Amino acid sequence: MSGQSTLRWIREANCLQCDKIELCASFGLCLIEPTGATRVTAVASAVDYMIENLAQPIQLVDVARVATMSQFHFHRIFREITCTTPARFLTALRMCEAQHLLLNSRRSVTEICSAVGYSSLGTFISQFGHLTGLSPRRFRTVVKRIGHVPIQELIEFSGAMAEDGPVGAVTSDRQERYCALLGLYRTDHPWERPSTFQVIETNHVVRTPPVSDGEYDTVSVGYSPVTTVADILGAPVGALGRVGFGTRTLIARDGRSHQPFHIALRRQRRFDPPIEFSRSLLSLVARASTRTPKLPV
Repeated sequence: MSGQSTLRWIREANCLQCDKIELCASFGLCLIEPTGATRVTAVASAVDYMIENLAQPIQLVDVARVATMSQFHFHRIFREITCTTPARFLTALRMCEAQHLLLNSRRSVTEICSAVGYSSLGTFISQFGHLTGLSPRRFRTVVKRIGHVPIQELIEFSGAMAEDGPVGAVTSDRQERYCALLGLYRTDHPWERPSTFQVIETNHVVRTPPVSDGEYDTVSVGYSPVTTVADILGAPVGALGRVGFGTRTLIARDGRSHQPFHIALRRQRRFDPPIEFSRSLLSLVARASTRTPKLPV
């Protein structure tokens, strides 16, 4: 989930004078070196194949063939590049497309189930519920009711919840104003819900609620302040925005961290690890609507 690793410097190369140094650092690979570039290209091709064939029954052997690798080698390389497995990545893509279709079409749940590659309606509903906390039908109803809320309306409520917890900042291009969804994930349980979740304004120091002792990965996604909850939850697969991952693991003791966290938003790549904030965002909007009278819900 951390989305970054230590750059393996190449002694023969002059990395500090290379215009790809930041990109290489985000991958932990030298993209000038043929092997590093080939691996990234292979994973990108595999993700494109997944997106283009979501309605089909995709197997590991299919995407490995697209990447021209053995299944074992592809699985290892894919996990190195994306920080997750091909199966989890594919599931995240299918759930993203399901949300998009639920909010932007009149298709039935059964039709959407087939459109995103599930042969079992029960499995689809179970997977969707695990992700969002709601059934597909209930998700459509709830977002129709509260989805018009701009995320900038949630900043004040998020700040009111923050107490004496970890401190840090999410930064972006100062020429553009962003609101950011910020989550702290347990490093040893990256696929659970974030331990804390907030909507914040970028380029400001923020404080999160206290967290249990342990190690955390900090993750953020940036949006225009006028972006609505429905816009976020109903975005189509392949829509690329602004995303960022903490520069170091956050270590919490007694609810706080000894060092501030920092996340720099950047242009999202197709094969960035899937970031799922749907359940946390819906929960935040629901709580804000009952406690904040002025919230336009």
